[in-house]
Amino acid sequence: MSGLLTALAWATVIIASYLPTGRFFILSISSLCIVIAWLEWGKGTAFMVYLAVFFLSLIWPGIFRALGFFGFFGLYPLLFLFLRQKMNRWPAISIVHPLMTGLILAAISVLGLDYFITDTRGLTGWTLWLALVLIIQAVLLVYNYLLGRFTQLWLERIKSRSQF
Repeated sequence: MSGLLTALAWATVIIASYLPTGRFFILSISSLCIVIAWLEWGKGTAFMVYLAVFFLSLIWPGIFRALGFFGFFGLYPLLFLFLRQKMNRWPAISIVHPLMTGLILAAISVLGLDYFITDTRGLTGWTLWLALVLIIQAVLLVYNYLLGRFTQLWLERIKSRSQF
C-alpha cells in the first residue's frame, strides 16, 4: 500500500508540473499521501514514502519540482504530524510556520528568486520581505486548513469504511 501511495504522490507531482493552474491543490494531494502513510503505518513508512517520491521526482519531472516537494509539500506534513504527537495543534503550528517560512525565504534568497519579483507596489527593502513573510503565512494557513480537511475526509469517510 505504501508503494501505491508513493505512486499516487509521484503522479500528482508530475501532473502538477504540466498544469497551468491549480498546482497548489494538486500538490496538496501528494501531501495527503504522506499523511495517510503516517496514519496507517507510522512515521517510518511516511518518511520512506517522502523520500521515494523525492527521488522519483528527481528522475521525472525534474529537480525543481522534486525540491519543491522535498522542501515544502512533503516536509510540512512530516514536521506537523511529528509535532502533533507531542503537543496540541496551535503550538505545533506556531513551530512549523516559522520554520517553513525560514526555509521558503532561504530558498528565495539562495536561488535568487527575489530578482523576479517585479511588481512590488512601491515596497522595497525590509517592507518587501515583511510583505513576503505575511503572504507566506497566509499560504501556510490555507495549506494547513486544506491538509486538515483532507485528513478529516480520509478518517471519517474512507478509513472508517475500509479495512486494509
